[in-house]
Amino acid sequence: MADDNDDIEDGAEGEEKPKKNPLKLVLFIGLPVLILLLAGVGGFMMFAGGGDDEEQHADAGHGEAADGHGAAEAHSTDEVYYYDLREGDGTEETITTNIRSSTGRPIIIQLQVTFESSRADLGPILEEHVDRVMDQYIMFLRELREDEIYGSAGQNRLRLELLRRVNMAIEPAQVDAVLIQQLLLVD
Repeated sequence: MADDNDDIEDGAEGEEKPKKNPLKLVLFIGLPVLILLLAGVGGFMMFAGGGDDEEQHADAGHGEAADGHGAAEAHSTDEVYYYDLREGDGTEETITTNIRSSTGRPIIIQLQVTFESSRADLGPILEEHVDRVMDQYIMFLRELREDEIYGSAGQNRLRLELLRRVNMAIEPAQVDAVLIQQLLLVD
């Protein structure tokens, strides 16, 4: 038995250690170095680039004050005008139409909107194009499903689509925002 142990020990001491594979060395050292290099280049491109954007940002009136609060001061002098969607006779327009439901039951939507603009002369333009605006809105609303309106995300998408459609109807004039005054779903 002693001879068996000697053979095992002699075999272990006499063997040479296997050489490290150069492919493993490249993978364990070269790959992390490459990843760090790419991350550094990406970070540099993201944070150091874009001098044109800063110039456009400064031209837009932001950052003109030395204390960095120039944006609030620049926008505080702008006046905002609100215009209700009105019929030709001057009464406030309530949009009423049916929408699709997932269960097949009829659902009626009633909607009143107000337009926000920085233009003081937008009222006559809206009155002139009220039929186009109503047509755009009713076409859009009839394609909606009941579940697309629920929640804050659904109402935000609704507001953005209403804004897009009113701007298409009154081009080249533009509305800055659409405010939903009343939104009622009736079964």
